[in-house]
Amino acid sequence: KQFRALFMPENPEDERLDSVASYVSEVRTLLLDKRSPHRYKDYEILAALNTSLAEARRIRADLFVYHHHGKIPYFTSVSSGDTIPLEPQFRLALVYGITGHVLMRDDEDVQDMRANAFAGMFYDILIGIKPQPLQGGTKGPGNPQA
Repeated sequence: KQFRALFMPENPEDERLDSVASYVSEVRTLLLDKRSPHRYKDYEILAALNTSLAEARRIRADLFVYHHHGKIPYFTSVSSGDTIPLEPQFRLALVYGITGHVLMRDDEDVQDMRANAFAGMFYDILIGIKPQPLQGGTKGPGNPQA
């Protein structure tokens, strides 16, 4: 019982990454964009969310059959309370797809490697390949890849 209390939500409806706002928050964490004023505007992350959903639908149409009747949901507001009914095992892929797309739109050349890494993980998770670890980052102890 104690194990369940620590690791399982009380209510299955309370799972992480079920709302548009929770995806935006998680993407902001990966982008290191948690403080206001934000570098990336909500509408930019929403555009990446909608684009990533369209790409996920192209790759895995089966994920959209029952919840969306084969159609791609489209979101226009972070604060609307809208949920994204996606199976839990594919939610991280969507986070990576959104993050990669936001970074691809960034005009800084230094973001290209991170954008490609996130996009690659998006595809790998959706098609069932073991994702490769993210590489790059700041040079320092504990990061031999940089």
